[in-house]
Amino acid sequence: MRGMTWGLVAAVVVALTGCGEDDTYVYDVTLDAETLANVPTECSEYVQPAQGPAVGLAAQQRWMIRRGDMDSMSLELPDIDFETPNNAYVINGDGAPDVLTGSAGADGGYHFLHIQTRLEEDHALFPLGNEHAFRISINTKDLDDTIQGTVWVRNEHVEQDPITGASIASGCASALRFTGRRVTR
Repeated sequence: MRGMTWGLVAAVVVALTGCGEDDTYVYDVTLDAETLANVPTECSEYVQPAQGPAVGLAAQQRWMIRRGDMDSMSLELPDIDFETPNNAYVINGDGAPDVLTGSAGADGGYHFLHIQTRLEEDHALFPLGNEHAFRISINTKDLDDTIQGTVWVRNEHVEQDPITGASIASGCASALRFTGRRVTR
């Protein structure tokens, strides 16, 4: 009975400490003010890049990164609902935090991605429509006291050339730099 009690105590201690590894990281993140005020944008040959600020994207945010099973990761951040001059991105617009899935890179760094595809129903045999992608890349090799990286958003519209029948893709991508400092509890 005494051995069983110690075994139970050991199991509880291991569960509460997570085998000594911290699997949750909280950061106060600051998006670069210069790029928020005038978002750098690159566009395909069919679209003229517009200049201007990001709207609805807070310069100060709190992000929570969690390690999961089998090297999976998730990033919880404030509701993604913003516009840049050539892009707009909304996950669900409910005001609640959004969670992106991601992974650690083989040589370090971390990537979190969300993709939305909307196909036009009239073209079921030929995939025409819009694709929007939102990615956060953390360039630092470890989740230490500070992180840095890029918030990236891209939209692409695919349509069919009425003369040749070939698909034509047009779109824009914007990138915003960020830094983050780990919050200690």
